[in-house]
Amino acid sequence: MYGMIKIIANNDSSMPNLKSAKPETDETPGTEPAQPDTVGELLLKIAQYSVLAIFGFIPLFFTPGLWASLGFDKVIFATVMCGLAVISMSLLALRRRQAKTVLPISLAIFWGVVGVAVLSALVSGDVQDALVGSVLGQQTAGFLLLMALVMTVTLVMQGSKIMTIKALAVFGCVSGVLLLYNILRIIFGAQLLSFGSFPGVTTSPIGGFNDLALFAGLIVLLGLITLLQLPLRGLTQWAVAVLIYMGLFVLAVVNFFSIWIIVGFFGLLLFVYLLSRDTLFIENQSEEKKQPISKVLLITTAIVCVMSALFIAGGEYAGNRVSALSNINYIEVRPSVEATINITKAVYNENIVFGIGPNRFSDAWRMHKDISINETFFWDTDFEAGFGYIPTLFATLGVTGVILLLAFHGYFLLLGYRMFLRNSIQDSYWYFFGIVSFAGAVFLWAMSYLYVPGVSILLLTAVFTGFTFVAYASTAPSAQKTVPLASSRQRGFFLMAAAIIIITTTVGTLLQVGEQYSAQAQFSESQAVATSAEEFEQVAFSSFQLFPDDRFVSTRAQIHLATLNSILAIAEPTEADQQRFINAAEQANSFAQQAVQADPTNPDNHAVLAAVYNALNAAGFEGADERANAALATAQALDPLNPAYKLLAAQIALRAGQVEQAKTEIAAALNLKRNYTQALYLSTQIDISEGNVESAIEKTRAIIALEPDNPTRYFQLGVLLLANENATAAINALQAAILRDAEYANARYFLGLAYIDAGQTDLALEQLERVQQTNQENQELTTLIEQVRSGEVENIPAASIEAPVNELGVNEGSNPTVPGGDNLDTDLITPVNTVPADEESAPASTSEPEPVAEPATSTPQTE
Repeated sequence: MYGMIKIIANNDSSMPNLKSAKPETDETPGTEPAQPDTVGELLLKIAQYSVLAIFGFIPLFFTPGLWASLGFDKVIFATVMCGLAVISMSLLALRRRQAKTVLPISLAIFWGVVGVAVLSALVSGDVQDALVGSVLGQQTAGFLLLMALVMTVTLVMQGSKIMTIKALAVFGCVSGVLLLYNILRIIFGAQLLSFGSFPGVTTSPIGGFNDLALFAGLIVLLGLITLLQLPLRGLTQWAVAVLIYMGLFVLAVVNFFSIWIIVGFFGLLLFVYLLSRDTLFIENQSEEKKQPISKVLLITTAIVCVMSALFIAGGEYAGNRVSALSNINYIEVRPSVEATINITKAVYNENIVFGIGPNRFSDAWRMHKDISINETFFWDTDFEAGFGYIPTLFATLGVTGVILLLAFHGYFLLLGYRMFLRNSIQDSYWYFFGIVSFAGAVFLWAMSYLYVPGVSILLLTAVFTGFTFVAYASTAPSAQKTVPLASSRQRGFFLMAAAIIIITTTVGTLLQVGEQYSAQAQFSESQAVATSAEEFEQVAFSSFQLFPDDRFVSTRAQIHLATLNSILAIAEPTEADQQRFINAAEQANSFAQQAVQADPTNPDNHAVLAAVYNALNAAGFEGADERANAALATAQALDPLNPAYKLLAAQIALRAGQVEQAKTEIAAALNLKRNYTQALYLSTQIDISEGNVESAIEKTRAIIALEPDNPTRYFQLGVLLLANENATAAINALQAAILRDAEYANARYFLGLAYIDAGQTDLALEQLERVQQTNQENQELTTLIEQVRSGEVENIPAASIEAPVNELGVNEGSNPTVPGGDNLDTDLITPVNTVPADEESAPASTSEPEPVAEPATSTPQTE
């Protein structure tokens, strides 16, 4: 503990000196031209201000609309700033004969991680996704390269005390603006200053809600260090304290348990130190040696300790109180430690050296997830990351990546030890800058083991790491190395060639990333604002020309597939309709094949191709059913535990008149997921069409006796009873399903139909409007609701082989979220945020099943 205290509070008697001991010249360390070099100084300033821009503005930067995604906005901004810095420093190198800089082992190791990521991507089987993905996400090799580049270009700040002071000042101001912005939206609602980009309170310029909590925790830690280390007075001291209080407010709303642990421990350590430093940590106890305790620091530290203790000891209750006041209940989930380890083991069995490849955790999840997850809310969720960012890289980069990542963090901690405990730092400002940078980097790297931070947080992690190297250069002069540049004519020519290559490569990379950004932005914007399918398809074509993402051609295939299905629905198609069908079939098949070629590891592409062949099979094209089943088999091989492909195979068989084959596929789907609504619905429709309703009802009742808390079986019973013209019993069965799953959309839909059949239109309208909230684009549902409202219910929509409405799903991505309070019902998925106490589910009911109204005793399993 003494060592930790010494790192934070070394040399209390000599406060940091914010002025240089001698006039400062901002130039490449170790180079001293005979006369002022204005061009060189300008180039250095450009590089330094580029780094300052990344550090100061990456938390706030975004483009209105967020068409390319918020993370990609951050990436393109950081890439441009790094490009400016690299080009400036390449030109500056031509004007210097030598440069003096630190060459940390940890930085070299991280570049080794980047090299492993690139090699892993090249052998992964899906090179484009592994290298850059669709939006240069944080799991890609390209993003790791960007992080390494940020760490490296940050070294231009070496020896420039003025620029580091400016960087900290800008970061402090931006932090205040960001925290205030989010607090105002929490208080006054998401409509305040949304800028057309942040429709919910849980999204902000920094990223998701938990990214905001990470940033708030960072501000609390750095704020306490600043109050302890800097001789602040008056309003400045209170301004830092207010930043800390705002950070605590955000943490209370988000309720991220791991951050409370770290903040609480640090606050307690600092509080104990403040109370004991005059007696335990000063050898000479004379009065003149004693330092007065800052009341602001003592009060602030005490508040941090109290709030942390409250949310650590009573996080569920405290979180519930805050959620009630703020009307925010945010729950983010991720695979548990156990699930992540199981996926990693399975990946290592196939490729232990390089793993499955960067940005391919979702592929590993589909292949190797535990089948029990199919019984939960997350059965169709393809998690893009595991328990934490670093553990995910362990799975995707293999043992080679594991060794290098652990070595990187080990050497980085060793660098901090050498800088603060083994060296006598003379300049107290560089000591302060070093401890702030090192503490920030350690906190964020530690959290990357426990969570998957967004792009903003990871880029800040890279900057803080680079700033630690900068502080090390200023506090350990012996660690600096002199690098000869243009020391001879031959070396000068080589340097010119290297500069040209670096500048050309940088410009080319910027153009390539810019094209990818433009492609994603215009495609996403067109999805939201296009007025016709033709307009949207043209944009998809243009986007694919800029960047060959399989999503673009897959979307075009689905547009033509929709045309095929609409023509198939025409009872007596004209000759023009038939010609239009042929044209659409050619286009759909071509684009689906192109999508498969662009990304053969994506099962969705094979499923689209199967759907195209299925439509052709329905139109009577010979051999189409065989091709559809072959495409489905490939999709199933890539996603073996997903029952949706078995269901699609059953639908294909049923359309071809192969009823027994359809039943076999349905049984296979239910074997993978016994509470699969769509499969049970299709089975019900087969029973109804074959006139086996009575026997199906008895069989379903028998199954309910074995599975009394399975809402899908009550749904199946309700549909059968409604088909058997027993509306009253159907209402009871469907109500029992909804009591077990309040968000069961299909059960509510059929309950509405049962109420219509029973003449209770008000109750029917209530159920149908509830379903419409999550099915806004369902035109048949909208038409039915309008008919019920007007009292002119002409025709209840005819049953088809597909369930009529969609169920509420999980918000997918690196950090999926679920409706607050939902029971995860599995040890394989764990919440990031503490679930409020009174939102957690009660134990499941064990009473005998009976399709009548009864108290809700189990948490829903929404599909």
